[in-house]
Amino acid sequence: MNFATQLFESEHLILAAYDPETDAAIEAGFTRNLDYAGSMSRDGIPHPLTSFEVKKMREEALKESEEKESSLLFAIRSKEDNRFMGVLAFPWISWSNRIGGFTLNFGREAEDAVYFEEALDMTLRYAFEEMSLFHTHIWLGSQDDARLARLIRAGMSVEVRQRQMVYRNGRLWDRLSVGITQDDWLRKNLED
Repeated sequence: MNFATQLFESEHLILAAYDPETDAAIEAGFTRNLDYAGSMSRDGIPHPLTSFEVKKMREEALKESEEKESSLLFAIRSKEDNRFMGVLAFPWISWSNRIGGFTLNFGREAEDAVYFEEALDMTLRYAFEEMSLFHTHIWLGSQDDARLARLIRAGMSVEVRQRQMVYRNGRLWDRLSVGITQDDWLRKNLED
Protein backbone atom coordinates (compact mmCIF):
# COMPACT_ATOMS: atom_id res chain seq x y z
CA MET A 1 0.00 0.00 0.00
CA ASN A 2 1.37 3.40 -0.96
CA PHE A 3 0.67 6.28 1.42
CA ALA A 4 1.50 9.51 -0.35
CA THR A 5 -0.20 11.99 1.94
CA GLN A 6 1.34 14.74 4.04
CA LEU A 7 0.80 13.76 7.67
CA PHE A 8 1.57 17.06 9.38
CA GLU A 9 -0.01 19.54 6.95
CA SER A 10 -3.40 19.97 5.38
CA GLU A 11 -4.93 22.76 3.36
CA HIS A 12 -5.26 25.15 6.34
CA LEU A 13 -3.61 23.42 9.32
CA ILE A 14 -0.25 22.24 10.61
CA LEU A 15 0.41 19.73 13.39
CA ALA A 16 3.45 21.02 15.23
CA ALA A 17 5.32 20.64 18.50
CA TYR A 18 3.49 22.04 21.51
CA ASP A 19 5.47 24.90 23.09
CA PRO A 20 4.56 25.23 26.80
CA GLU A 21 6.26 28.64 27.00
CA THR A 22 3.93 30.29 24.49
CA ASP A 23 1.00 27.93 23.86
CA ALA A 24 0.01 27.38 27.50
CA ALA A 25 -0.98 31.03 28.04
CA ILE A 26 -3.27 30.94 25.01
CA GLU A 27 -4.68 27.54 25.91
CA ALA A 28 -5.50 28.71 29.44
CA GLY A 29 -7.92 31.18 27.86
CA PHE A 30 -9.55 28.32 25.95
CA THR A 31 -10.36 26.54 29.24
CA ARG A 32 -13.12 29.07 29.98
CA ASN A 33 -15.11 26.77 27.70
CA LEU A 34 -15.88 23.91 30.08
CA ASP A 35 -16.06 21.35 27.27
CA TYR A 36 -12.48 22.27 26.35
CA ALA A 37 -11.39 22.18 30.00
CA GLY A 38 -13.14 18.83 30.51
CA SER A 39 -11.29 17.27 27.60
CA MET A 40 -7.95 18.07 29.23
CA SER A 41 -8.66 15.81 32.20
CA ARG A 42 -11.26 13.17 32.98
CA ASP A 43 -10.60 13.57 36.71
CA GLY A 44 -12.50 16.11 38.74
CA ILE A 45 -14.83 18.88 37.72
CA PRO A 46 -13.95 20.88 34.58
CA HIS A 47 -12.99 24.44 35.46
CA PRO A 48 -10.95 27.26 33.90
CA LEU A 49 -7.21 26.80 34.35
CA THR A 50 -4.44 29.35 34.82
CA SER A 51 -1.49 29.64 32.45
CA PHE A 52 0.71 28.09 35.13
CA GLU A 53 -1.63 25.09 35.53
CA VAL A 54 -1.81 24.48 31.77
CA LYS A 55 1.95 24.88 31.37
CA LYS A 56 2.64 22.42 34.19
CA MET A 57 0.09 19.91 32.83
CA ARG A 58 1.49 20.09 29.30
CA GLU A 59 5.13 19.92 30.44
CA GLU A 60 4.30 16.76 32.42
CA ALA A 61 2.52 15.28 29.39
CA LEU A 62 5.49 16.05 27.13
CA LYS A 63 7.93 14.57 29.64
CA GLU A 64 5.83 11.41 29.98
CA SER A 65 5.57 11.16 26.20
CA GLU A 66 9.33 11.34 25.88
CA GLU A 67 10.04 8.89 28.70
CA LYS A 68 7.31 6.28 28.25
CA GLU A 69 6.48 6.75 24.57
CA SER A 70 2.84 5.93 25.33
CA SER A 71 1.31 9.31 24.52
CA LEU A 72 1.65 12.14 21.98
CA LEU A 73 0.83 15.85 22.04
CA PHE A 74 0.62 18.26 19.09
CA ALA A 75 -0.29 21.90 18.71
CA ILE A 76 -2.73 22.64 15.91
CA ARG A 77 -1.58 25.78 14.11
CA SER A 78 -2.91 27.87 11.27
CA LYS A 79 -0.90 27.24 8.13
CA GLU A 80 -1.41 30.86 7.10
CA ASP A 81 0.11 32.60 10.13
CA ASN A 82 1.32 29.80 12.48
CA ARG A 83 -1.27 30.87 15.09
CA PHE A 84 -1.96 28.37 17.90
CA MET A 85 -5.56 27.13 17.50
CA GLY A 86 -5.86 24.00 19.62
CA VAL A 87 -4.47 20.63 20.57
CA LEU A 88 -4.40 17.10 19.22
CA ALA A 89 -3.39 14.60 21.90
CA PHE A 90 -3.13 10.85 22.10
CA PRO A 91 -3.11 10.68 25.93
CA TRP A 92 -2.66 6.91 25.96
CA ILE A 93 -1.41 4.43 23.40
CA SER A 94 -1.12 0.67 23.79
CA TRP A 95 1.46 -0.21 21.15
CA SER A 96 1.21 -3.98 21.78
CA ASN A 97 -2.55 -3.89 21.14
CA ARG A 98 -2.32 -1.18 18.43
CA ILE A 99 -5.00 0.97 20.07
CA GLY A 100 -5.09 4.52 21.38
CA GLY A 101 -7.53 7.24 22.30
CA PHE A 102 -7.31 10.85 21.16
CA THR A 103 -8.62 14.29 22.01
CA LEU A 104 -9.02 16.99 19.37
CA ASN A 105 -9.93 20.50 20.48
CA PHE A 106 -10.00 23.97 19.04
CA GLY A 107 -10.05 26.89 21.43
CA ARG A 108 -12.63 28.95 19.56
CA GLU A 109 -16.03 27.67 18.49
CA ALA A 110 -15.81 29.39 15.10
CA GLU A 111 -12.51 27.63 14.31
CA ASP A 112 -13.91 24.31 15.55
CA ALA A 113 -16.87 24.69 13.19
CA VAL A 114 -14.62 25.41 10.19
CA TYR A 115 -11.57 23.21 10.82
CA PHE A 116 -12.66 20.24 12.94
CA GLU A 117 -13.26 17.88 10.01
CA GLU A 118 -9.93 18.82 8.41
CA ALA A 119 -8.12 18.21 11.71
CA LEU A 120 -10.02 14.94 12.24
CA ASP A 121 -8.88 13.75 8.83
CA MET A 122 -5.26 14.57 9.79
CA THR A 123 -5.73 12.79 13.13
CA LEU A 124 -7.04 9.58 11.57
CA ARG A 125 -4.36 9.60 8.86
CA TYR A 126 -1.69 9.99 11.53
CA ALA A 127 -3.20 7.28 13.74
CA PHE A 128 -3.55 4.72 10.95
CA GLU A 129 -0.75 5.58 8.50
CA GLU A 130 2.06 6.71 10.81
CA MET A 131 1.30 5.02 14.13
CA SER A 132 -0.24 1.94 12.47
CA LEU A 133 -2.96 1.71 15.09
CA PHE A 134 -5.72 -0.81 14.54
CA HIS A 135 -8.32 1.17 16.51
CA THR A 136 -8.73 4.69 17.84
CA HIS A 137 -11.52 6.56 19.59
CA ILE A 138 -12.54 9.83 21.19
CA TRP A 139 -14.81 10.50 24.20
CA LEU A 140 -17.51 13.19 24.14
CA GLY A 141 -20.75 14.11 25.83
CA SER A 142 -24.02 13.29 24.07
CA GLN A 143 -24.98 16.98 24.24
CA ASP A 144 -22.41 17.69 21.49
CA ASP A 145 -24.64 16.82 18.52
CA ALA A 146 -22.59 18.77 15.96
CA ARG A 147 -19.30 17.06 16.84
CA LEU A 148 -20.94 13.63 16.96
CA ALA A 149 -22.39 14.18 13.47
CA ARG A 150 -18.94 15.14 12.14
CA LEU A 151 -17.34 12.05 13.69
CA ILE A 152 -19.99 9.79 12.16
CA ARG A 153 -19.50 11.46 8.75
CA ALA A 154 -15.82 10.51 9.03
CA GLY A 155 -16.82 6.84 9.35
CA MET A 156 -16.67 6.57 13.14
CA SER A 157 -19.44 5.04 15.24
CA VAL A 158 -20.67 5.12 18.82
CA GLU A 159 -19.08 2.12 20.53
CA VAL A 160 -19.69 2.81 24.23
CA ARG A 161 -22.44 4.75 25.97
CA GLN A 162 -22.05 5.52 29.67
CA ARG A 163 -25.40 6.72 30.92
CA GLN A 164 -25.56 10.16 32.55
CA MET A 165 -21.81 10.60 33.09
CA VAL A 166 -21.38 14.21 31.87
CA TYR A 167 -22.88 17.21 33.69
CA ARG A 168 -23.36 20.27 31.44
CA ASN A 169 -25.86 23.09 31.37
CA GLY A 170 -27.73 21.95 34.47
CA ARG A 171 -28.32 18.33 33.45
CA LEU A 172 -26.67 14.95 32.99
CA TRP A 173 -25.76 13.63 29.54
CA ASP A 174 -24.42 10.31 28.30
CA ARG A 175 -20.68 9.96 27.78
CA LEU A 176 -19.90 8.41 24.38
CA SER A 177 -16.85 6.64 23.03
CA VAL A 178 -16.83 7.11 19.26
CA GLY A 179 -14.30 4.96 17.42
CA ILE A 180 -13.10 3.47 14.17
CA THR A 181 -10.82 0.63 13.11
CA GLN A 182 -8.04 0.94 10.55
CA ASP A 183 -9.92 -1.46 8.23
CA ASP A 184 -13.10 0.65 8.37
CA TRP A 185 -11.09 3.84 7.84
CA LEU A 186 -9.32 2.37 4.80
CA ARG A 187 -12.62 1.14 3.37
CA LYS A 188 -14.21 4.59 3.86
CA ASN A 189 -11.26 6.31 2.15
CA LEU A 190 -11.42 3.95 -0.82
CA GLU A 191 -15.11 4.78 -1.23
CA ASP A 192 -14.49 8.55 -1.16
